[in-house]
Amino acid sequence: MRAFVLIAICLLGTPLAAETRQHGNLIFDLPKGWVSGGTNDGILTLRSELPDDECEFCAIRVTAGTLTGGRVDTWLGQQTRRFVDPDETEPPKITQIVPPEVFNLKGRPGAILGQTVDGDLQILFAVQLFGRMELVAFTAPASDPDDIPPAMTVFQRDVVPMLEGARFVSEGAEPLMPPPVPGDLAGVWWGTSNWWMMGIDGMMQMQIDHHWLTFYPDGTFYDGTPPTGTVPFDRAELLAQGDMDWGSYSLDGDTLTLHYASEEVESFEVSDDTFLKGDRRMDPIDLLADGTKINGVISTIFATGFTPGIGMSGGVTRMTDTTYNLDGTWVYGAYAGASATFDNGSGFSSGSEHSEAGRYEVKDGLVTLFAEDGSFVRSDYVFKAGDTIWIGSDILK
Repeated sequence: MRAFVLIAICLLGTPLAAETRQHGNLIFDLPKGWVSGGTNDGILTLRSELPDDECEFCAIRVTAGTLTGGRVDTWLGQQTRRFVDPDETEPPKITQIVPPEVFNLKGRPGAILGQTVDGDLQILFAVQLFGRMELVAFTAPASDPDDIPPAMTVFQRDVVPMLEGARFVSEGAEPLMPPPVPGDLAGVWWGTSNWWMMGIDGMMQMQIDHHWLTFYPDGTFYDGTPPTGTVPFDRAELLAQGDMDWGSYSLDGDTLTLHYASEEVESFEVSDDTFLKGDRRMDPIDLLADGTKINGVISTIFATGFTPGIGMSGGVTRMTDTTYNLDGTWVYGAYAGASATFDNGSGFSSGSEHSEAGRYEVKDGLVTLFAEDGSFVRSDYVFKAGDTIWIGSDILK
């Protein structure tokens, strides 16, 4: 393993890339054959679509970086669980293959660490900048030691050049997003799109995704539910969190173009006040006024059976109720259960309940829920469509 890592570091080369992307402070060329798999908790995942299923389940995970100092190898040694899913009942087995090793990355201190986590290879790669650290990980299945050499070949060919060619906004690199120009759009647009998935009962189920676009007078937009609602957000703060769901927009005739901070671009056809893209239609919505009190319940239910022919019958059920009261309080209750009968006549059933409560506030287009101790729980847009009040993607009844 050590030999493969050292070879990877020594053979820094020119990246094969067709697109440039930004995540947080890091600007990089997207390696050929890799695509964005989305962002979760501020970490961007790039997944492999290399030819012939090479490194099929490999991933490159790009963090938003951390404001800190000290030695880069010491800091990297503290990040061994950064990409490990917590499991209190059965903690994962972490085996160090290569301890943090320091190297020079184009004049910057860097460090690399190799480990396996329950049979998966993880290569952690850190770069030290002025007052901050950048961290990228490469993960690959490696339950068999013979899986490691081909995975390291991909790391050497695709990941190392990506990092060697990286630029950093904190060191003067220009952000990829075009500077926002104050425009005529302001407010929130909402729409839906449909897709299909197979349930555990083997039947196809239609799924409905809800979409929100918020536009601000300064020429920026946010895709989804912004943490500040209709109040302009702090761009630097979102970058530091790895939140790239925003950018600048341009309106040219009947074409609306969204330039995301990540450098991704999306376009809509504009017809009057409506935005159109494929089967998605987005229309402006009327948000509830600050201080509005809500009276009603949002209920959800999910029920499905098991796939026929697997030796048992039964299914899974989950029900929730969130009640909003005129006195500014809310109460949440949930029940989840499962039952099964096997072909031999045996079976089982189980269930659990959960409840929460607190207060809510309607402000800046959002209804924000706070727990009884005052801590933040969640926030959603609250708006009216016709005579119906929506909270996020759910109808208040």
